[in-house]
Amino acid sequence: MAHFDSAIISPGPMLAGRGCVTQRSHPIGRSSHLLAVIFLSMLVLHTAVSQTYNNPTTVDLGTAGNYRALAGTALSISAGCTADGNVGGTSVTNGGTVTGTTDVNNAAVTTALGDLTTAKNGLAARTPDDATLAVELGGLNLERGIYAGPGTFGINGTLTLTGTASDIFIFKTTTTLITGATCVVNLVGGALASNVFWEIGSAATIDGDFKGNILAGTYITQIAGAIDGRTLGLTAVTLGGSTVLPVELVAFTATGGRTDAELRWSTASEVNNYGFEIERRQTADWQATGFVTGAGTSNAPRDYSYTDKNLAPGRYGYRLKQVDNDGTFSYYGSPEVEIGLAVKKFELESNYPNPFNPSTTIVFTVGEDGQTSLTVSNVLGQKVMTLFEGNATAGRLYQVQFDASNLPGGLYFANLESGKQHMTQKMVLVK
Repeated sequence: MAHFDSAIISPGPMLAGRGCVTQRSHPIGRSSHLLAVIFLSMLVLHTAVSQTYNNPTTVDLGTAGNYRALAGTALSISAGCTADGNVGGTSVTNGGTVTGTTDVNNAAVTTALGDLTTAKNGLAARTPDDATLAVELGGLNLERGIYAGPGTFGINGTLTLTGTASDIFIFKTTTTLITGATCVVNLVGGALASNVFWEIGSAATIDGDFKGNILAGTYITQIAGAIDGRTLGLTAVTLGGSTVLPVELVAFTATGGRTDAELRWSTASEVNNYGFEIERRQTADWQATGFVTGAGTSNAPRDYSYTDKNLAPGRYGYRLKQVDNDGTFSYYGSPEVEIGLAVKKFELESNYPNPFNPSTTIVFTVGEDGQTSLTVSNVLGQKVMTLFEGNATAGRLYQVQFDASNLPGGLYFANLESGKQHMTQKMVLVK
């Protein structure tokens, strides 16, 4: 099992104060959520919990899910504030920044509002697992499930949602949602903001560090702070802070082989994602080893992979440096893999390269611990060099360099002996 640094990322943005700028706990860049096959629960400090309720089915937002902010009447974006993604409404007043498209009173808006109504009605009809929540949610630690309360929800303090990247959290109230400047919705164990849904009967007034998708029967007003999610209101929506659609990593797989490390990762959504720089370390220092281009802005899942080849045996750590189009970046990681672990069998692999000049690499493994030798002989059967002599460990991959600078060109044989087993491979030195 891979080991992860305990202070790589935080589950989400933390606001140092009120305003329109999101403070991030990454070195710089957008807040992000991650996991590995190692899953995302190992990229953050994982809190093991027993699940009280079955995992709800997710909420299909339809085309309403294409918008960061959607208003049945007027959408207003205050000066200095950012809507990270697409926005739409019957009318739109933009005094801030919209990174995506702006749809005004067109067919796309009409369809999205219909889909929003359908999604909201479907949520309202769901039976809650727990209908006993108090008005104040601050201070609670909740797992996946469907929650309802007395008609109004407030968050003044920290609401902690603990789960994995596949867990769904649904909150239902027949009247209002009101959060204060001290509000923090904290996601633990890999839970994603995109899997948190707030079905509000009438209005939502948001301040602080909020996460989740708001489906409101009337208006949504953001006073300040940051919303990691969507603001979808059937009447007016006013944004006075930041709405953030991060690059959400939902899986990060790191697998070590004989000589290669295979990295795979997936995203649930992306905004202005230029790409991923892969960084590797074997000691204390990180070094760039490759780059994979991102999808730009996408609400659809994306899969990525990268193979780090021809590594010497040892333990390596990997992390992803996700870079935005504007140059800002966030770090995701870092799993560790073991290169050189092998099946416990007696095997002498073909050297590489072959033919070679003047050096080549010979790889072997043994099935049992014991005295082992690797020698090189010429066509006459004469030993010309001993490359390995000593005790070899089963399950370890041995890579030995054969430097033939002082030998004449021709045919040579690599000879591996361990116990009563013997194997030979031909090698051609070209000079």
